[in-house]
Amino acid sequence: MVIAQNYNRNEKKHNFLLDGLIVCYECKHKIGVRARKNGRLDMICNNYRRNSKLGVCTSHGFNYELLEKMVIEQIKNLFLQIDIKKIEMNIKNNISKYDYGKMLKKIKTEIKLINDNIDKMYVDKLNGKISEEMYDRLFNKLNGEIKQKEAEYIELKNEQVNNSYDDIENIKKMVNDFLKLEKPTPEIMKVLINRIEIHQDKQVDIIFNFKKLNTAYNKNKGI
Repeated sequence: MVIAQNYNRNEKKHNFLLDGLIVCYECKHKIGVRARKNGRLDMICNNYRRNSKLGVCTSHGFNYELLEKMVIEQIKNLFLQIDIKKIEMNIKNNISKYDYGKMLKKIKTEIKLINDNIDKMYVDKLNGKISEEMYDRLFNKLNGEIKQKEAEYIELKNEQVNNSYDDIENIKKMVNDFLKLEKPTPEIMKVLINRIEIHQDKQVDIIFNFKKLNTAYNKNKGI
């Protein structure tokens, strides 16, 4: 089962289920997927594709459809061997991370810097380094920036709440959908998998985002 979506001519032709996750073990560059004339989907190391005349790396040729099938089956088997509730919580935490925390922290830092500048200006005014008129003008300008930043913070915080996966039933549904192989999506795969490394000898290593999955996979490695 190959999941692919068509795009405009100027964009990538397909967005495969494992798109962006496949990496060359030897040179650490991404491995791309290309369609042959017979319709077969093969993978090739992008570093080799661009620099083959320089003898850089090797093609790491591998059938993509076979890889996708193997990865799906492997994850399905791993889910059945470990504590599903812990995986549900891991998925919940990983999705809800997004970059909201980082972005909110950035805005708070910016507000603090502006407040620090206002404090410094006040000291400069007391020491006669700037006039009262100059202080008032700069204060009004910076105070306006603070209000704008505070509005951005509130808007982003509301967005974080609206986009959070606090409903555990949604997480359970995601896992169950995957186990049934009804709706595996590139988004779900990126939540579960950090990268898939293809060795020159065709060995496949899956590096998951969760320790529990990595532990279970390494115990049963054999795809």
